[in-house]
Amino acid sequence: MVDAVRLALSWMTVLPVGGRGVPGPPEAGRAMTALPVVGLVCGVVATATAHGAYALGAGSVIAGVAGIAAVLALTRAMHVDALADTADGLGSYAGPERALEIMRSGSVGAMGAAVLVLVLLAEVAALGALVASGAWLAPIAAFVLSRCLPVIQLRRGVPAASTTGFGAMVAGSQSRAAVVAVAVICAAAGAGLAGSGWPATWWGAAWWAPTVGAVVGLSLYAAAAGFARHAVRRLGGVNGDVLGAGIEAGTAASLVVAVMLA
Repeated sequence: MVDAVRLALSWMTVLPVGGRGVPGPPEAGRAMTALPVVGLVCGVVATATAHGAYALGAGSVIAGVAGIAAVLALTRAMHVDALADTADGLGSYAGPERALEIMRSGSVGAMGAAVLVLVLLAEVAALGALVASGAWLAPIAAFVLSRCLPVIQLRRGVPAASTTGFGAMVAGSQSRAAVVAVAVICAAAGAGLAGSGWPATWWGAAWWAPTVGAVVGLSLYAAAAGFARHAVRRLGGVNGDVLGAGIEAGTAASLVVAVMLA
């Protein structure tokens, strides 16, 4: 498991923790199962950076920008690139081959740009609001939850969109046990989105907040599975862009929910 975490961190971040050699499908699959650990690292970096900026008097908006920028630097902005590519490809309504060609082109169209701006604005605003409220657990939980989502998208039976690339290496790599285990992490991370919980006057009891958060976490997990099915219908399978898009959209959704629950 230590090797799986190291491989996941080396793939998904700029941290120099990777091992030597080219991993095979079993190693790649275990690395994908370890993605929640990557989310924990990203969450700590984003939250600590945002809180540091806020403590220096930057204000909530600049603090949110600093936190999200830190994660973009840590992850080489690969997920925002994937989000834009996926939005352009799926938004084109072209056939599978043409949609994949659009996703591989490297350029950003109107659909991709619009989705990218909206998602990043949501992340910045939500992280800034959480930091201004003094929350630490909630934003970290949001990043953990978002990195759980690819696991269900890579469950056995889900094909790759092409025979080459990252998707071809990891598609169908997650066993039922892994999917269920990460679902439990999703529920726990979702509960963490509540932070200190709602005021008791809202629902009459503070325990409702983490309970609702856990349901939201599982709902996002199910939504990621639905998005993978849509990718299979439109593209013939999943690829790295689909996984990255799910992570970035999941981060924004989780942070926004955390603001509503905290």
